[in-house]
Amino acid sequence: MGIREKLNENPLVAGSLVGVVVILAGVWIYLQNRSPSLTPAAAAKSTFYTEDDGKTYFPGDYANLAKDFKGPKGKDAVRAYVFRHGKGDPFVAYMEKYAPAGKQALATFYSDPANQQKPPPPEVFVESLVKTPGQKAWVSMKDRAQASPIRRTPVQADQEADPVTP
Repeated sequence: MGIREKLNENPLVAGSLVGVVVILAGVWIYLQNRSPSLTPAAAAKSTFYTEDDGKTYFPGDYANLAKDFKGPKGKDAVRAYVFRHGKGDPFVAYMEKYAPAGKQALATFYSDPANQQKPPPPEVFVESLVKTPGQKAWVSMKDRAQASPIRRTPVQADQEADPVTP
C-alpha cells in the first residue's frame, strides 16, 4: 500500500500534514522577508541618543541609559527612537529617559558585565518618561493614557514607519 492510499484512508492525517506544511512555509517566508534591522542580533548592540530634542541623534551603548550621559556637544542625552517611512529620511519619533527609580534599576542591571550591550529589562519601562520632539513636558509611562499615543509607531499615508537601529 502506497502513501496515497494511506492518506486517502486517513483524511485527518492528510489534513494535518497539509496544515503543518502551510504553517512551516509561512514561518519560512516571514523569516526570509523580515527587516535585518529588527533581528535580535542587530537590536541588541546599541541604541540611539539625542541631546537636542530629537533634531539630531547618535548611537551609544545601552548601558548609558543608567547614568547621566552627555552627548558629543556636552549636553544631557536621552534615548531617541528613530524611524523611517519607506526610503525617506530617518527621524526621531519620540525620546525616553528614566526617573530616579528606573535609573537605579538600570544601574543594577548594567553592573553585570554580561548585560552591557543588552536592551533594558521590561520591568524598568514603567519607570521611564517619554515625549515627542518639541513637547515641553515628559510623560510617565505609568500614565498609559498619555504615554501610549507618544510611543505609537508613526504612520504616514497609511504606512507605518520602520524602526531604525544603529
